[in-house]
Amino acid sequence: MESVQKIDPQDWMNAPETLAVMEALGAGKALFVGGCVRNTLLLREVEDVDIASVLTPEEVTAKLKAAGIKAVPTGIEHGTVTAVSGGRGFEITTLRKDVETDGRRAVVSFTDDWAEDAQRRDFTMNTLLADGEGNIFDPTGQGLDDLKARRVVFVGDPAARIAEDTLRILRLFRFHASYGEGEIDAKALEACKAAADKISGLSKERITQEFFKIMAVDNPVDILGIMFDNKILSELSYPEYDPEMLGHFCEFQKRYGLISLPSRLLVLAGMVEKNIQAMESFLLFPKVFGKDIQALSKVLEMDDLGDEQAVKVAVYRQGRVATAQALILEIVLDRIVNGFVPKALEIVQNWDIPDFPLSGDDLLKAGIPEGPEMGQKLSEIEDWWIEQEFVPDKKSCFGRIHETD
Repeated sequence: MESVQKIDPQDWMNAPETLAVMEALGAGKALFVGGCVRNTLLLREVEDVDIASVLTPEEVTAKLKAAGIKAVPTGIEHGTVTAVSGGRGFEITTLRKDVETDGRRAVVSFTDDWAEDAQRRDFTMNTLLADGEGNIFDPTGQGLDDLKARRVVFVGDPAARIAEDTLRILRLFRFHASYGEGEIDAKALEACKAAADKISGLSKERITQEFFKIMAVDNPVDILGIMFDNKILSELSYPEYDPEMLGHFCEFQKRYGLISLPSRLLVLAGMVEKNIQAMESFLLFPKVFGKDIQALSKVLEMDDLGDEQAVKVAVYRQGRVATAQALILEIVLDRIVNGFVPKALEIVQNWDIPDFPLSGDDLLKAGIPEGPEMGQKLSEIEDWWIEQEFVPDKKSCFGRIHETD
């Protein structure tokens, strides 16, 4: 292949751990591929460094071990070995072509043809390759132009690429939201519409992973609109969902540097609990998401977040994250004034949350038996302590034990 562009070698290319892996594989045997090349050309941060190689997985493993680099067979049936160098993982995948696919998994055979390997990838912008000297290679002859124009285009026939892996439907929308400009590619959209019913055949894990990435873009409203209008995961579009509200909410999240996916999902659900429950028919919520959504809902049930004491109560009872997200929602709902928010967020982030001075042992000493009575008594005194703006000390709280009989 001939280089189509030359860039200055990047810091991530010259990092000792990267150089060690590339040197172990050998000159001309491996190239950087995919996201690290794409993001470098777009002047975006590079997180993961993926490598394509003409070496077989067995050869890759042997060369890594010979260089003292740990080799993990993370996807050996598809030709992927993860090298662990300097505490960082590098996915190394042998050039391959798909022999058989069913939309969820593929049987592959290995090749040493860079152009053949590119033909089984999803989008042209993800086929770009680079070497350690900064030479850029474009095996499809289209990837660099599409990237510069911010066109998210399938490699070859969109329907064929989707038939190989149905998840590519969701990836199209995620990549267009993250990297695309202008109208979404018409041929790609038509192919996605035609195969939309096959999404239900994917595992919840794969759907969740991709949908969460869509929801995490700066502002997912426009891409969600395209998806729902074209019956792509329209099961996640609810009558109570207000796109304008989600758009404003995402803008304020970004303004204050407080991005939170669980709260975005609650807004997508139209702030309705039954919709969150319905959402879990398609998505796998981490336990922490459910807790965050529940805490946020409880803060929103409070009468008012418009003064310092109310903010402190919310932080004390439901935590900093839920309170911060609730404040942003209150702005969107026009229930608090914008000018109060910086001060409120200062409290959320820096207020030293006090510990309630009493415990069950204190009530036992005062003659209150274990059981419901003790729990109720503690709750009553804690409510009083909070109403007193968290000021009373242990002695004062202890004195309330029998006063509240």
